Amino acid sequence: MLRWFMKSASGVLGATALLLVCHSSADAQLAREMPAPPRDTTPPLVRGPLLPTESGFALDQMRYDRVLEARVATRFTIKRMFHERGIRYPAAEIFLRIFKRERALELWVRPDGQDRYELLKSYAICALAGELGPKRRQGDNQVPEGFYNIDFFNPISEYHLSLHLDYPNRHDRLAGAEAANLGGDIYIHGGCASAGCMALTDEGIKELYWVAVEARALGQHRIPVHIFPARLDAREIQGLERSFATRPDLLHFWQTLKPAYDFFQTTQRVPAVAVDVSGTYQLNGVAESKPQLTPVHDTRRRVPLGVNAGGGS
Repeated sequence: MLRWFMKSASGVLGATALLLVCHSSADAQLAREMPAPPRDTTPPLVRGPLLPTESGFALDQMRYDRVLEARVATRFTIKRMFHERGIRYPAAEIFLRIFKRERALELWVRPDGQDRYELLKSYAICALAGELGPKRRQGDNQVPEGFYNIDFFNPISEYHLSLHLDYPNRHDRLAGAEAANLGGDIYIHGGCASAGCMALTDEGIKELYWVAVEARALGQHRIPVHIFPARLDAREIQGLERSFATRPDLLHFWQTLKPAYDFFQTTQRVPAVAVDVSGTYQLNGVAESKPQLTPVHDTRRRVPLGVNAGGGS
């Protein structure tokens, strides 16, 4: 009986082994007949451009509670503004124009890959010190007029958040040479109160500050700011001539601002501005990708603005 069982088991094992061999042969044959799987042609994941919030500058700014709050409070609003205007977000560069008579601050943005600026938003200036006309000395309570840059960001301002202008520029130094002190510390800030500066609401400065942070994070080291007494079109010039008929010095000064105003009105490109040896503003072509780098064709006759501007890192 044992001999019969062992013989039967041996037969079963042999049959199983034969079956496995047959299956293996069939699988191998099937594998040879099946087509090779298609090659994976999916391109490798490529890292996109650096996001503004990933830059060292933005991360450093967001260490401050007010900046972080501004980002959280405004990021969706800002993206919606871009979308509603049909402008690609985020801006590669921004540009500010200020009109004192209208108490308006215009925020212009240049999308990446485009050389013209587009108007994103106009903010009401709720507090503006002084009268029409340039600043010439410390304590005159005047807001400057002319061509400046934002050269540093202040996240712990007494007026919530603030952006500092590089006043005095080369023109101011030459025009105010007789003044013992030209003054300084000119800001665009929040708080709706001003002593020689330009104030927005806290909500307005949050938006403006964060858009400026994004532009700085993407490589715009200086943000141009042009400050005018009014819109220098023909009608406004005539109004200024009537109102300031006894101030030929102011009328002459405003005429030196007009070419840069007209240039941007016509081209939507930021002009390069220089001053001659007398301190008079001169239109000096087009500022290319970085408007703060004012071209200097002849160092004996033309001097770039904002040469000694500091901060901004």
